[in-house]
Amino acid sequence: MNYGSQQRAPLYEALKKHMKNRIVRLDVPGHKGGRMNKELKAFLGEQCMSCDVNSMKNLDNLCHPVSVIKESEQLAADAFGADHAFFMVGGTTSAVQTMVFTACKAGEKIIMPRNVHRSAINAL
Repeated sequence: MNYGSQQRAPLYEALKKHMKNRIVRLDVPGHKGGRMNKELKAFLGEQCMSCDVNSMKNLDNLCHPVSVIKESEQLAADAFGADHAFFMVGGTTSAVQTMVFTACKAGEKIIMPRNVHRSAINAL
């Protein structure tokens, strides 16, 4: 692992830079950085709401990362000692199902413990 490069956080850095811009949001998410739901903003906090943004060029695209997300995934893979790392945004269920779909094709066998998460069973 390259400890020097692990001091960077490209996606976080890009998000902080993006938050300094005065952007009028006309896309998702619907809360528009907290302007549309004052109660939710008060509950989650202004920082949380303002950094909940959609994919855009300066923040890269999770479906086809080419800049800050790609660099962040490469840093994560390096930190984990893996060849690749992929960020998921659909929660644990989608991550577990993606792992099962990646590990075996239809009709192949997979060994799982009895107490496996139900999302893994649903992937079968």
